[in-house]
Amino acid sequence: MKSEEKTTEEKTALDEDSSVELSPEEQIEALKLEVDKYNEQFMRVVADFDNFRKRVDRDREQQSLRMKGQVISNFLDIIDTIDKAQEAEYPDLESSLNGISGIQKLVSSFMESFKIEKFVPKGEIFDFRFHEALTTVDQKGVEPNTVVDVIQSGYKLEGEVLRPAKVVVSKNSEEKEVKEEGE
Repeated sequence: MKSEEKTTEEKTALDEDSSVELSPEEQIEALKLEVDKYNEQFMRVVADFDNFRKRVDRDREQQSLRMKGQVISNFLDIIDTIDKAQEAEYPDLESSLNGISGIQKLVSSFMESFKIEKFVPKGEIFDFRFHEALTTVDQKGVEPNTVVDVIQSGYKLEGEVLRPAKVVVSKNSEEKEVKEEGE
């Protein structure tokens, strides 16, 4: 401790009078002090960065938990409505359809609140980014590579595909006719 005080005093004296020549040992001691100072600063920066990283990780986890809670909370209304629909006795088909329609409205509202968009690409040109072709069919009067049927709708979340639409695509029936004529 005393040697540190002594070297600090020597360094201060050095700063005040830079015209004084130091012996090699004194220069080494002064450089060691400077290295120690920079080492300490470096260690503080490393500790600050580590604390920052931990805080960011903790914030991400909390945000993820809040998002899950929000999704689940919105989904609970749908589950409650389905439970009520199962418990109710519907004397006729029309009231059953009304119950299903109510559930559909809840689901649509849920999806809108999360900016989830349903797309049904019937009649569009096949695009592998948005569609998954399950099969192809010959269909006269329809351009090749056109979606002629949608087996399962696709969904986007803020413009990004969550699930591609599963579709049936027309194939070029003219090629088949040309091949058959050529045989």
